[in-house]
Amino acid sequence: MPDPRRASWPLRDETEFACLPSAARWARKHLRDILTRWRMPDLTDTAELLVSELITNAYRAAGVDVEQHGYTSLIGVPPIQMRLSSNHHRLLIEVWDSSLQPPIAKPTALDAETGRGLHLVKALSHRWNYFFPTTGGKVVWCELLDTQAWIAGESKTKELL
Repeated sequence: MPDPRRASWPLRDETEFACLPSAARWARKHLRDILTRWRMPDLTDTAELLVSELITNAYRAAGVDVEQHGYTSLIGVPPIQMRLSSNHHRLLIEVWDSSLQPPIAKPTALDAETGRGLHLVKALSHRWNYFFPTTGGKVVWCELLDTQAWIAGESKTKELL
């Protein structure tokens, strides 16, 4: 059965990252490559920050500590999945992890070194949320607007009228 979002989100990319501390770094690199290919460079800096936060949260949600317990702690741990979709005006970032715990933006102290991830996602994205797919785990997603592409599209539409 065709995916109804394909028509409205024609640009799509799906990839997986091993549940490692380096997953966020590889996800940022992959995102940069995709946004370059999709000709959406204006979103790169913000999207990189959002991807970094979402992937890091997914890694932490898995509860794996490779640095302390070694790579054998990865046995049976599913990879982190990331899907990027765009309609040339918006970018949708979706990150799946196996945890059933909902993401919670916790209050943080001003001098805290962690805990601001979801606050950044909320502040920098047009909108964000999460859902529990029928296949298990959870997907945390956020959407960015490419205002430059939107403005260009609007002016082209006005020219046609």
